Amino acid sequence: MSEIPLEGPEISLDQVEALGALEKAFEEALSQVPLPYVLSQVMAMFPKVMSPKTPVEIDRDQLARFHGRVQKVSVSMPEDLATAIRERTGPGGFSRYVTEAAERRFRHDRLGDLLDELDAEFGPVSPEVLQWAERQWPDHDE
Repeated sequence: MSEIPLEGPEISLDQVEALGALEKAFEEALSQVPLPYVLSQVMAMFPKVMSPKTPVEIDRDQLARFHGRVQKVSVSMPEDLATAIRERTGPGGFSRYVTEAAERRFRHDRLGDLLDELDAEFGPVSPEVLQWAERQWPDHDE
């Protein structure tokens, strides 16, 4: 564990070991997630009075997929798919991979909802406009 001067009462061996586990958890988090995000999540756990004098800047574009607290959930999927994802992502990457896939699907579903609302309000897109849009697509001729 890093040597950090402590203020306050003596701590027990169990508490020292707990701090060592915390340090390992930070190292694991920092190996997978950018430092500003880890710091923002740690700071979010403390009362407002403990907020730093200088706010931590977070690159919102880079971290758009992260928001709020994390909740552990259980999902069922075919064993061969789970194994393939673990092999592809390596240690600690499974949750991030599944989260990113779920977020992509959720954004897709929300786009579908918006299209349904637009169809309800303005009517369906005419076949002529659809054909024009398809011709504008980069790989239309292929």
